[in-house]
Amino acid sequence: MADEPYVAIAAQYASEDDAVADFDRIHAHFKDEGKHAAFDAAVVVRDKEGKVSIPKRDDGAKHHGGRKGLAIGLAGGLVVALFPAVALGGALLVAGGAGAGIGAIAGHISNRSSAEDLKTISETLDAGSAGIVIVAAPGEVDEVEKLLTHATKVTKKEIAVDDEKLENEVQDASE
Repeated sequence: MADEPYVAIAAQYASEDDAVADFDRIHAHFKDEGKHAAFDAAVVVRDKEGKVSIPKRDDGAKHHGGRKGLAIGLAGGLVVALFPAVALGGALLVAGGAGAGIGAIAGHISNRSSAEDLKTISETLDAGSAGIVIVAAPGEVDEVEKLLTHATKVTKKEIAVDDEKLENEVQDASE
């Protein structure tokens, strides 16, 4: 199957509260519009030492319909691809119940994205700040950006995902 286009968006915030407020606004907007499967997101906090935690994330696995990649949690996989140590602490695994599949998603994203693009996205989240990492369908990017009202910095990069291959990789990792 051919690669499907997605857009990775990283937004930095002065505080975790501001990041959570925008996350909640995005979540509510897409749910109200009936387009909840068109995005996947996670709030990320990076402390002064660079340690990353994920206090809140969208549970993409609960959505039905829409694009498969978003339905299995691309934002969480992107966070692990950007900050591999986060997976070691179990923050994603516990928060989303994604299990071993999250590593498969991170590997898939890393293999299909340029190291330069991933570095640019990760550098959006400075040490001592909070942020949101979002993966959205290309047609939803403008709408998402309008809802990032508290963001101090925003980076967007296109990523490509082979939905069928990713689904198989996640299935294999979960067995």
